[in-house]
Amino acid sequence: MDLGFDIFRTLDDGTPLWIKQVASLDDGKKHLEALMSAAPGEYFIRDASTGEIVLKWGAIPPA
Repeated sequence: MDLGFDIFRTLDDGTPLWIKQVASLDDGKKHLEALMSAAPGEYFIRDASTGEIVLKWGAIPPA
């Protein structure tokens, strides 16, 4: 069963904050682009069917 994809923002303390569910990974990427322009931060997309994180976006590498 295809459950779509969940978009999360990673808060400063590392806690994931659920943002929205989308039907496809392409929809998720489009939504992330809008989120990043409005509120830059660290986000990820999780496949709701498998629980696998399929994309991380906006992560700042450690110094």
